[in-house]
This record gives sequence, C-alpha cells and structure tokens, in this order.
Amino acid sequence: MDITRFRKKLSRYLNGTANETESAVVEAWYKSYEKAEGAEITDKEKAAVKNAIRKKLNNATVIPLRPRRTNLYFRIAASFVLIFGAALFFYFNKKSAVAEIYTTLLTRAGEVKQITLPDSSVMWVNALSRVRIPASFNGSIRNILLDDGEVFLKVKHNDAKPFRISTGALQIQVLGTSFNVNAYTTLKHIKIAVATGKVGISTGGKTLSFLTPGQELVFDNLTKAYHQNNINISESQSWKDGDTYLAQASFDELALVVKNLFALKLTAANKAVSQYQFTLRLQRNRPADDALKVISLIHNTHYRREGNEVVLY
Repeated sequence: MDITRFRKKLSRYLNGTANETESAVVEAWYKSYEKAEGAEITDKEKAAVKNAIRKKLNNATVIPLRPRRTNLYFRIAASFVLIFGAALFFYFNKKSAVAEIYTTLLTRAGEVKQITLPDSSVMWVNALSRVRIPASFNGSIRNILLDDGEVFLKVKHNDAKPFRISTGALQIQVLGTSFNVNAYTTLKHIKIAVATGKVGISTGGKTLSFLTPGQELVFDNLTKAYHQNNINISESQSWKDGDTYLAQASFDELALVVKNLFALKLTAANKAVSQYQFTLRLQRNRPADDALKVISLIHNTHYRREGNEVVLY
C-alpha cells in the first residue's frame, strides 16, 4: 500500500470530498477489520472510529519543519501511526462491545429452582435469591453473579475455561466440581462448602483458601476475617431437596430459614431470645406450625402468630 496516497484518500474521505473509487477503497479497509472480528460494524462504531482517525490525522500533520529527507521520514512514520492506531482503536472498541448479557433470576419464598446453564452445568437456586446468569459463556471465564441468596452448583469440567461465581467481596473459581454458596445479604457472613473437586476462594486478587470435599469456609462481611470448618456436606446442600439442617445457628439464621421455607417473618420478643442458638432440621413439606412447635421446644419458649408474622418469646 502507498502510505502517502492512502493517507490522502483517508483525509478526503473524512472531509467528505472523496470520489466514489476512493470511498470504496477506504470502506474496504474498514471492512477488513470487521471481518477480522466476525461482527457487523454499526453506524455508531464507524463514527467513533472516524473521529479517532480524524484526531490522529490532525495530530500527525502538525510536524516541525526539518530537512526534506527527515521530514519525509516523519510523514511516513505519522502515516503508520495513523493507520495502525486507528486499527487498534477499532479492534479494542469491538472487543469491549462484545460483552456478556446477563439475565436476572429471582426466586420467591418457599421456591427452589433448578436450571441448566449455557455450558450444561446445573444450578439449584434457593428461596429469596437473586442470581445474574449470562446468555452464553463467550469469555475466557464462565462467570455468574450471586447478588443475594444461596446456590448449589454441579459444574461441567472445562480445563480451558474456569467457572467463577462473584458474590459480595468474594470470587469463587473452579474448573469442574460441585459446591454450595450461601451469601444472603441479611446475614453477616458468606459460607462456601465443597462436595466434590477443589474450589479456590479469593478477595481483592488475594487467594484466601483452596477447599476440598467436606470443607467449608466462613467469611465475615464486616471484619473480612475467615475460618475453615469440616462439615457434613450432605446436610449443607440438603435444602435443594426440601430439608434444612441448622447446627448452632443464630436467631438471624433461623429467621431466614423460616422465611425461606414458609414465608413467615420470625422475630424475637427480647434480647435473650435473639441470642439463642438453634440445632434442628426443618422440612419444606411440613406445616409451618409444626416447625414453630419444634423451635419453641428447643429453649422452652412460646410463639405468637399473627398472619405472616411470628414472635418467639
């Protein structure tokens, strides 16, 4: 390509003075980058590229007077900057335009959903959760966003494309495994438990831990402290089948489970009750009053129910 002539054609094209042949040459140059990306160029993107080229062209033509041969070198160098700079601008502009499009999945109280993700991985979503799921996993990482709630995943193995869940301050990344993430925003912590495989957990680019089957990491959202436990993994994921196991759970955790299972708002009548801990099994297919009776027996308390509100005293 004759750089000097092409630069003149490009200048006339941008100024609207190019003839039909010159316009065809420039348009063909545009389309060569369109094909490289495998995507259509919108009018808006064309305008952005033209503006970038015009700016580079204006900058490139302001060259100090020098001896003729040196000036020629500068003009050639400026032309290369113009052409390749514009090409790079277009390349990265197209890259940023091909972004993941997410669909938000919401679940109601008492509702558990099972869905198949674009890569054939399977995800169970607990009640009162909010998850953003891409229409397809086009990027180098299969990414979903857990804004609120709890999920259990069986991830299809793919060495070339890791699977990641982002929730709060944590990023959970795997290649192929099954694990549970409890990240309700009403609680003070996030819990990640591994059923099979290996799970890496990080925050702010710093790796916290790698979990193996039967291990759980508990991350405090306020202090950013964390610790690991050995747990019964079958109990940690049993909520997807209708059973929820609580082990020395706080009143807030109990209240969340009661709301998830029965759509009831459980409150404590006084501070003493709010500091109780609870170990029990709650079943989604049993009447709510049966569950409330079991809860009352644990600390010899009583409950008062008015519509969807329950006070434990």
